[in-house]
This record gives sequence, structure tokens and C-alpha cells, in this order.
Amino acid sequence: MSEPAPNAPSDAPPGAPPEAPAEVPGEVLPRKFGKYTLLRRLAQGGMAELYLALHRSIAGFERLVVIKRILPELGRDAAFIQMLLQEARIAATFSHPNIVTVFDVGQVEGTYFIAMEHIHGEDLRSIVRAMKPRGVGEFPLEHAVAIAQGVAAGLAYAHERTDYHGNALKVVHRDISPQNILVTFTGDVKVVDFGIAKAGDHRIHDATSDPEPPVESGVVARPEVSEHHTRQGQLKGKIPYMSPEQARGDLLDARSDIFSLGIILFELCTGRRLFRGPNELETLKMITDGRYPVPSELNPRISPALQAVILKALSPERAQRYQSARELQADLEGVARDERIAVSNVALGNWMGFLFEEKLAAQKEALAQGKQLADVLALDEPALDPEGTGYTMVAPPQSRRGLWALVALLALVAVGAVGFSLRDRERARENERVAARVRTGVIAVHSIPEGAHIWLNDAPTAFRTPHELRGLLTGPGVRLRVKLTAEGYDPATQEVALPTPRAHQTITAALRRTQASSFAVLQVGTTPPGAQVIVDGREVPGRTPLAVTELTPQVEHTVLLRLEDYSDERLTFNAEAGAVAQRAVVLRERPLGPGEAFLDLTTDPPDAHLRVGDRDYTGGSPYHVRVSAGRALDLTLTAPDHERDTRSVRPQSGQTLALGTIRLTRDRPHTPTVDHTPGRLTVGASPWCNVTIDGQGRGQTPVVGVSLPPGRHTIVCTNPDRPTQTRRVELGPGQDLRVRIVFP
Repeated sequence: MSEPAPNAPSDAPPGAPPEAPAEVPGEVLPRKFGKYTLLRRLAQGGMAELYLALHRSIAGFERLVVIKRILPELGRDAAFIQMLLQEARIAATFSHPNIVTVFDVGQVEGTYFIAMEHIHGEDLRSIVRAMKPRGVGEFPLEHAVAIAQGVAAGLAYAHERTDYHGNALKVVHRDISPQNILVTFTGDVKVVDFGIAKAGDHRIHDATSDPEPPVESGVVARPEVSEHHTRQGQLKGKIPYMSPEQARGDLLDARSDIFSLGIILFELCTGRRLFRGPNELETLKMITDGRYPVPSELNPRISPALQAVILKALSPERAQRYQSARELQADLEGVARDERIAVSNVALGNWMGFLFEEKLAAQKEALAQGKQLADVLALDEPALDPEGTGYTMVAPPQSRRGLWALVALLALVAVGAVGFSLRDRERARENERVAARVRTGVIAVHSIPEGAHIWLNDAPTAFRTPHELRGLLTGPGVRLRVKLTAEGYDPATQEVALPTPRAHQTITAALRRTQASSFAVLQVGTTPPGAQVIVDGREVPGRTPLAVTELTPQVEHTVLLRLEDYSDERLTFNAEAGAVAQRAVVLRERPLGPGEAFLDLTTDPPDAHLRVGDRDYTGGSPYHVRVSAGRALDLTLTAPDHERDTRSVRPQSGQTLALGTIRLTRDRPHTPTVDHTPGRLTVGASPWCNVTIDGQGRGQTPVVGVSLPPGRHTIVCTNPDRPTQTRRVELGPGQDLRVRIVFP
């Protein structure tokens, strides 16, 4: 990626403010746009305009967003608008850290728009361009792998999405290219423009979302495709980043996005463009002929393992390619771990700050100017809430002379000398008169315990109980919804009426502690056991088999299973409150790497412990262990009532050395052995209780599958509203014992 993609109009990605404010003839910014304030124009293409905007809500809540405003001529195309709204609604259901969020879609001033998450960062094209002025000649491999991992994670989420009936949406982005991959200044990776990604089987599609003119492809769309979906002579997506099937106009599936990501990974790792012909037709031929260079020939630092991932993602035949983005993500993580590639979001963010140090300072100053103008505009907004949210903050009277002086000064800085008409002045005075006539109300909010977070009409405020919400709209039929949330407690919601001017209402909510029945439980086991469990990025104490408790119900959780010498396995989990779901996963052994070998042996007795060098294996016979090759290794076998056995072996790289059965000699007469196989104890209660087993706290019921040695155990069950219950149980070797305690 030594050069930018063709036909690129701007370095500013969606979500990042430009270096300087752009002038738009006939439009003065900032200005109101429905419930948003447009601050700066970011880019314009053949389909839409992009704006940096401010969204204000109740209690001083503010958020920067990006508004994609559809051009007026397209807004008159009913079929296009229907398609846009349908696909934007699908994208609005996405919630993933590697996908730019779509907040809103609607119509203002007769113009359709999409409101998206604002990303403080840069796209890949801008990052590559910024390297040369800073003296950076090569894209760091660790950052290339980190970016590819983030994109693969976002694609995996989108590709696997289903509707509320469980039907696969079959979402395909179709435009994975440097312009649509953003990296934030904190090192996060985001995929943008899922707002127009196609759901369901489809063919080539018009680039409705690109803030740049569409690329002429020289390929005529097939006649059976609707003219609203394909314009003759155009392909959806950037041609140098198309898959072979996309270049041919075939039906697309998720594997097309994987190929596009493979192109980007190739270019980041090698510093060379992969598909760059003298014209677009030649570029398409390069893509479809299937003859691609080997990455390590362009950059010897690329390891064989990383090269294998790149080439598999770039397989011309879909059947030979990665079949899912999740599979590609897992292999990238495996390469980073095995090759000791220092993948780090913190390091990536620091690198971004180094590349864009001067631009960051300019953006901060420009944003501050736009924010000041937006604050001035907010003073001129009517006190009555135009959105019907039932909440307004009435501004105190302002000096008009000082206000207009500030407006004039900031307007000169941001957009040039802009005069305010007499009609604007009169509208502002009328707004003040309306605000003076409004009689607002108050809601005093209390909770037991105090310190609960206050929400109003499903929007968070900055306040905690006890607190008085002031400046609330009053009138017949006005009803406000107050919600209180606190960690460890169930949410409490009340509706409050403010029917008359200066109405004052008081509400007090006694918060109820969240009970175990409000959570979901996952019981996960692996073959072999002993895997580390990471849920939603948080490590769970213990090893498999393991019960993961207190999971939020009806939410998709990501579970990562990790065991040394085995490939990471991922699964998703979604369950109802109070349900216990079980998952059994067979882990895949990691293939031998350079300088590694396997040792296979059985022991007599089977429970003998094995030590190879300084590493102990206690799982019991048969043993299948990974060792270093090419040097002598000391093996030691020990077992109760048996003599120690020590020997030396020298396995070769890539070899599986079978040692057969090793029999240990008894050192004294045989005595009967005691079965110490652990048992499993599950405790439930009605109502809930906090469980202690043998003096060790185990959390709220249900407590599932606690591994304990055979013998007698004491269970203590406490509930603040009930007398403490104690049970003593006898657990046999390997027994699965279930105990239920019912409080009187």
C-alpha cells in the first residue's frame, strides 16, 4: 500500500474532522438539522454528503456523530430510499466494538439521513500516506496483524447475524477497502459503511454509500439485476480490493469480504499494491486470473505461518479460502501467539499519535471553534421540546449584545463574515418570550440505597440519587419515565405525570438486589480439560470444566477457550435468565512448529506422573506431549509405591517419538489404594441464598458443578431475609450430587 487507491477525493475518513472547514455554497455551518447540529462538512460524493454533527439530549448529554445526508436527487427515488432504509435498519441492530455503530436513520427537511458513531481516528489510506513524512518506511507487522484481527472480528459478527426469528441475514459488506477501515487514536479498529451492506443473496450493487464518485469498471451489469441495485458500467466496491467472484459479477457471500481483507493484509505486510493494472479492465483481469505474488518474496520478515494465512485468504477458489471470518481471526491470533508478534492496541494507538501529532492539534482547535458556535445556537432553541421527549433545559436570560458579538466573532473565524438577518433576531426574541411563559416542573428522586444512576425517558443523566430534576416540561398528558440503575440491583422504573405548571413530584424506589434467577449460567467443558475460559474479554477464575455464573441474559456473549499447545476455540452463548446451558468443546491440537516434536508413551501404573526437563505432566497415561527437538531430554516417571524411572531421549524436529509402555518397578508390597476421584456438587435454593462450602464462599445460587474431594462437606446457605440453613452431605468418589435448600 505504498500509494493511495485511485479516485480518492479526501484523506478524511467518515468520523474524523477535516483539517480545515470546508466551504459549502449557500450553507452556513454550524446549523440545526433536526435534533442534530451540523458542525463541519467532511466529504461529498455522488450519493451522499458527510457531516460532523453534535447530538444534544437531556441533562447536558452531548455526543459527536457523523451524519450521512443523502443527496436530494436520490431522495426522490422511492425504490432507492426503500432499499436504503431497509439495509440501514439492519445495520442499526449491529453492536460490536469493531463495527462503526449506526444510531439513527430518518428524514429532516425532506432529506434522508443516517446518523453514525463518530470515530476519532484515520482510515488506512490516510495512515499509509502519513508514514513517509514521518520517516516511516515500512508498516509494522504487529500493527498489520492487529488491524486484520479487528476487521476479521467485525466481519465475523456481521456475517453470522440472524434476525429475531433466527434466520441468517447473510450480510456481506462488499467494500472492504482501506477507506472503510478506521484506526482510532486509542488503537481500536473499526469497519465503516455497514449501513449499506447487502443482506441476503445478491449480485453486484451500486456504491450508494461512498463519499467519492463511483469507479467506472467497464463491466456491464447482468440484465436481470434491478436498475436500482446496479447501474450499468459500475461495480459496488473499490476495484483493486474486489474478490474474483465480485469482479466477475457473480453471486457473493461472506468469503468475498475475506478475500478483500486478504488483499489489505498482503499490502500492509509487503508495502506493495497487489492488484494495480494500467487501467481498471486490466486490474480486473489480474484479480480473476488467480496468479498472485508470494508475500515473503517481497518482505522476507513475513514468517511461513503468516504467509500461509495471507495466501489462504487470497485463494482464487472460494472452496479453498477461509470459510468464515471467525476462522481467519483465530488463525491470525494463533500466528501472533506462536510467532511472538507483539500485537497491542496500546502500541497501535501510540503509533497513530506519532503519525498524526500535528493533525491532532489542528483538529482539536477546529472542533473547539465549531463547538462554541453550536453552544451559541443552542441558546436560540425554543424552550418547548420539538422532539416530544418531554424534557427541556431552559437557558437563563443572556445579554443579547454579548451573544451577537460572540456569534459574529466565531463566525468570522469558522466560516467567514456571516451576517444575521433581522428575521433571525426576531425569531430569537420570540424564543425568549416563549421560554418566559413556560412553567416547568420538578421531580425529586430518591432511592434505597442512595447513589443510583438516574435515567429520564430511557436516556442517561449525569445525576445520582438523591437529586431533583428541574426544568421539566409540564402540561396535560405529560408523563415522564424515570429509571434507576445500580450495580448489583434490578432496574426500577416509574412513570411520573406533571399535568400543571410548577408541578412537583417525589418518587422513592426501594431497589431490589439482583437474584441469581436474573442471570444466565454457562457450564463449559473441554477435551482435554484444564482450558482457560475468557468471557467477553474477561478471564474467569478456574479451568474447565467450569461453571460461568452471573451472565447477562438474552445478550450474545463471546467465550474464548485457551489451552497451551492447542488452538484457541471461540463460541457464542445466549440464554434465558435462570437457565443453565452446557457446552462441550473438543480442542484442536496445534500442529508442530519448527524445532518441535511429540512424545507418545503409556505407563504402568496408568497414574504415573511424567516429568520432561523442567515440565510436569500429571494427567495420567497415555501421554502425548509436545517437546523441543534436536537435543537430549531427561524423562522421569514416578508413582506411589513404585521406584522412580529416569531415561534420556533425543527426538528429531517434526517427529512423533513412540516410546511404548514403560513399566515401573514396585518398591514394596502392594497395598489397596483409595479412590480419590473428585465429585461434583450442585446447590440450589428457594428463594436464593449465598452459598459457603466448607467455609469457602461460592456465590449466589444456583452454584453449579463445584469439584470437591470425596468425603463429608458442610453447606451454609444465607439470605438476609431468612434464617441461615446448614446441610452436611457425603460426597462419593466421582459422584454428581445435587442439593436443594428450601427456606421455611
